[in-house]
Amino acid sequence: MKNTFKLSLAAVLISSAMAANAGISIVDNEQGNFSIGGDVEFDFNFQNRDSNENVLGETNSEFDQTGRILVAFYGERYTDTGHVFQFNAQPLMKSDGNVGLDDAWFGFGAKDGWNLRMGRFEAFDMFPVGQDTFLDYTGDTANDLYIDGAAYVYQMKEGRGRGSSGQLMYSQSFGNLYLELASMIGPRDVLFSGDKYHGATIERDLTKDSVLLRPVVSYTVNNFSIAASMEGNLVKDAVVVDSGNGLVDISNRLGFGFTTKYQANDWNLIANFAYMDAVDETNMTVGVNALFKGFGLGYIHANNDYEKDKIATTVNGNAKVDTVYASYEFADVLEVDDFSIYLGTYYSKQTSDIDTYDEDGDLGARVRFKYFF
Repeated sequence: MKNTFKLSLAAVLISSAMAANAGISIVDNEQGNFSIGGDVEFDFNFQNRDSNENVLGETNSEFDQTGRILVAFYGERYTDTGHVFQFNAQPLMKSDGNVGLDDAWFGFGAKDGWNLRMGRFEAFDMFPVGQDTFLDYTGDTANDLYIDGAAYVYQMKEGRGRGSSGQLMYSQSFGNLYLELASMIGPRDVLFSGDKYHGATIERDLTKDSVLLRPVVSYTVNNFSIAASMEGNLVKDAVVVDSGNGLVDISNRLGFGFTTKYQANDWNLIANFAYMDAVDETNMTVGVNALFKGFGLGYIHANNDYEKDKIATTVNGNAKVDTVYASYEFADVLEVDDFSIYLGTYYSKQTSDIDTYDEDGDLGARVRFKYFF
């Protein structure tokens, strides 16, 4: 039998009639499957951010409403030889009128074996933060951008994915052992916000693009799992600064970390560690979080050491960021499956012995409405 499956007009009409259900399987047979799903997420937020006023010049008290609708298209095709072809596309419609994209990737490999994926996606999460209904930092993370003059909460995410230029990832499972080698390709000056790094002007060699590699090894036994990883750029001088004494390669960044997880009954416990060795600074972050019957609690500590070595304008000193966050989920609201209301809050404090790093305290609270369809 020829291994193809077709999406018929009748299947489309049936899927439209079933739109009220959570997740729609349009095709599901021995040849493959195709499904449409997604979620709706809207937040009401309050934040008081001293760090934004000092670093970015913005107002420090905000009350707003944010949200988006995500639609996910996922498909698989199976072959008689035991191989599988996959795709995933997730358009994102935001409440501010902008349209974005979460995932857009194509993959193929062997069933329950090796897999090669390309496109836009996120690789293995090496710093999971649990039920992070609302989590922000005094400083910045690779979720946003590296901001000169602010503490950095490094979380093994610089090479994780959803880049704008391209990704390629190989993964394979051997029983309880999982291996992954992810890469990101393209310009990496996008990591740095503005045009400064430790006070020096950032330059990018237009003839060079970065290649980031991020290998992961994970092992799971019973209710316990542990994973270790590292990430770094292979291309020399992809992003440089004028140090006052010649050009310095600031794309030379090497990070590593590990994460552990224990899950049993109603408990979900996670511990994380991440360390980055970069030009004239090191960044170390540890975090723990727990989830119990809808209640989540977490703590993250980041330590940044700066030492003038290669860049003349680097300041010597230390900056720390301590962040606590909590949330609670009201599940199946109105007795509707997949509809939840979350309450979330965080507090983040920066302390530093550097004159230009103010001791800021940021806090926020959120009510989130979320429905999976």
